[in-house]
Amino acid sequence: MTSKAAKSAPQEGLEKPEDAARPCLDTMPYRAIVFADLHKNGSMTPRYWVAGVAGGPWNAINSLKKAVEAHGATCFYCPAALTKETATIDHVEGQTGEMPNAIQNLVLACKPCNAKKGHLPIDAYKPEAGREWLSSLLNQVEERLRKLS
Repeated sequence: MTSKAAKSAPQEGLEKPEDAARPCLDTMPYRAIVFADLHKNGSMTPRYWVAGVAGGPWNAINSLKKAVEAHGATCFYCPAALTKETATIDHVEGQTGEMPNAIQNLVLACKPCNAKKGHLPIDAYKPEAGREWLSSLLNQVEERLRKLS
């Protein structure tokens, strides 16, 4: 099997794309975001539906925006209520690497918190937020590992 065929053919023991391409946080509005498919645009970008929202599917950033619009949200770093106008998308681990816009790397933040965090690692900005985010990621990874057993 060629490497191209190996990438496109489902293989025994490999996880489903939706297992790897879902938010790690399980509060609203994150839990309203559901994996739809991998957009075959050369990079296999995950796309999502948003519960209660017509249209889509959308990429991770746009699905988060739609989820805030439909379901409201609070800042991941402080208790500020967010609206469509006040919500920003924070890249928890920055915009570098292979998949900077992966849904697991994105959280909703108010403009002041996003500006204060800047390029700092999450645990340097707010240790308690770092603990929550990393624990959520760890839970997701452990769940995926159990599925491979």
